[in-house]
Amino acid sequence: MYFDRAQLTSGEKETIASLDASFAADRTPEGLEAVTEIRRSIAKETREALRSAIPDLEERGRAQRERIMPELDRLKGTSLQPLYDPVMRQDPSEPMVLRGLVDHFPPDAPPIQLIQPPHMGELWRASVSGFSSEPSVFYDVDQDPLRIWGHIGYDSDELLGGSVGVSMTFTLPPERMENTKRTFFAVDPDLRVQGYLSGYTGLYHPIFHADDKWCTCWELIDAIVTLSSGEELARNSMVYLRLGLANDYPAGMENANRNFGWFPGPLRFTANMSDLRQRGVSIILRTALRYDFQLEGESDIWFRSRGGTASESVPAFDNALNFRCTPGAVKSIP
Repeated sequence: MYFDRAQLTSGEKETIASLDASFAADRTPEGLEAVTEIRRSIAKETREALRSAIPDLEERGRAQRERIMPELDRLKGTSLQPLYDPVMRQDPSEPMVLRGLVDHFPPDAPPIQLIQPPHMGELWRASVSGFSSEPSVFYDVDQDPLRIWGHIGYDSDELLGGSVGVSMTFTLPPERMENTKRTFFAVDPDLRVQGYLSGYTGLYHPIFHADDKWCTCWELIDAIVTLSSGEELARNSMVYLRLGLANDYPAGMENANRNFGWFPGPLRFTANMSDLRQRGVSIILRTALRYDFQLEGESDIWFRSRGGTASESVPAFDNALNFRCTPGAVKSIP
């Protein structure tokens, strides 16, 4: 979706489309299928050995499951860790305050007596986009903030890999570029995420319930500065494993509180503004939030703004993980 305030050229649209396609591309780690097959082979041999040693293995397992599952179902969607850490975590009921545009650079001295264009250096929102590989995980880019919500309840021995993400693009066209002889510049965006990633893996025991149960999720936050002609100027990314449940005993439960801000800058780069104006080339800032997840066996994952049990906090448009960006401005630096 494009915004009217930023009148985009065909070259700018092509560059933005290329960035969006790269962001949504498949990122399956190399060698994952081979490792998965080895793990399954070992698990199969282990189960066969256990059946030989314990003739009533399956009957015992069923009896345990019938006794334990009602309590696990009641707790499903919560965490085995404290929901709120008063030192490290923020209560989601508190209002989130966005940081203003802070000038991280010393004032110019002496001032250059040049006529500057209106809204000099301001990055205006040009487009938003999103994608989801799973029909039960949704995104919305028509509102501010952007939203991700949904729930996957999985129960298969096959490994399920999925992704969801949203992105925002901002532009600085030639007519708003600073009149300066300086060639060193920086932009300092402020990215904010608010919500919960929640994971669950079902009843596991190394003897009686030994089938694999995984719920893993990686979070990628990315900020990139490019030219509309395609050249990359600066980039900073942050990737973390946010959910890491794998064969947890007796069951895996985790709530990752994602109430935080990330400042990827200042993103510093070199540019000749006079040359860019002459060639009609814009500066583009693209910021993005992406989640890559894997589920196997009895497992669940939730994207929402409130923690709690599965019945207390159902993902929805008004119970969604949020993503905001204050782009800042392109400024010359000494």
